[in-house]
Amino acid sequence: MKNPFNEGSQAFMPFYLRIMIGASLWFISYAVISFLGLWIASSITGTSLATFSLGNFENKGPAFAAGLKIIQLFSDLGLFVVPALILPFIIFQHNAVAFMGMKKRTSFAVFILAICLALGIQPLVTVSAYFNEHLVLPHFLSGMEQQMQAMEKKNEGLMKSFLQMHGIWDFIINTVIIAILPAVAEELFFRGFLQKALQIGLKRSHLAVIATAFIFSFIHLEFYGFLPRFLLGLLLGYAYLWSGDIKVPILIHFTNNFMDLCLSYYSGSVETGSGVQNSFGIMQILFSIVSLFVLAYLVYIFKIKLKQQDSMIPYEGN
Repeated sequence: MKNPFNEGSQAFMPFYLRIMIGASLWFISYAVISFLGLWIASSITGTSLATFSLGNFENKGPAFAAGLKIIQLFSDLGLFVVPALILPFIIFQHNAVAFMGMKKRTSFAVFILAICLALGIQPLVTVSAYFNEHLVLPHFLSGMEQQMQAMEKKNEGLMKSFLQMHGIWDFIINTVIIAILPAVAEELFFRGFLQKALQIGLKRSHLAVIATAFIFSFIHLEFYGFLPRFLLGLLLGYAYLWSGDIKVPILIHFTNNFMDLCLSYYSGSVETGSGVQNSFGIMQILFSIVSLFVLAYLVYIFKIKLKQQDSMIPYEGN
């Protein structure tokens, strides 16, 4: 199988130069589009630019919350969507649609199983979140731990502003901003571009999946949600590796986000997904073990269905 690093009119260009150009375009895309979103949010809501600062996100009114959602929209576009669409061409001289497998036909049964996988991993995510939240760093890292706790508090304030819903229209808007947009944007970039690029560069598919899941979780800058997000990233990565269809991890990601949003809407709570119970009893542990076997069975059926339709991801690097 040909290596796309050596294909196209950019074959003469050193790899490090292509990476530098891609990184520069990524930074420019994020800076320009994010600033545009900030300006639009300020203009539409009548909120000053200074108000949208990294401070207290809570109790600043519906206009401020609406502005945050506009900023989030443009940030995702600039940080994830635009780079994911242009970097495959800049670095690999390949169209993003073909590079990510956007047009690949996947059976309806596989998509149903993808939704089941998103549901099946939830108990494991809950258990990992519990242990992650109760992780205590060594004493010499207490300063770092305090900084992470402060950052976590800011993130919780931001999510509370996002999750304030007073009716069905707020729920629909949040479905777009919190469930659909992150699922599409992040999967296009992390699985569609980054994981694929690492597969090609490292020539190790499993290592690419693990590395991408780590970066995916780390870039959210939420230490107390790192482990559950890392596990979700592994599921998303392998779903893409096995299917070769970027729509599959997008659907899993959307399902995960949409479940959290529905829970918040119907419970009337604005707590973030990191808030888990303070203790685990024997029943919770048994349920988690059973759900792990259920998840393993779902993965087995998922791979069988994919094998039946002879799905293969291009450029696995093996």
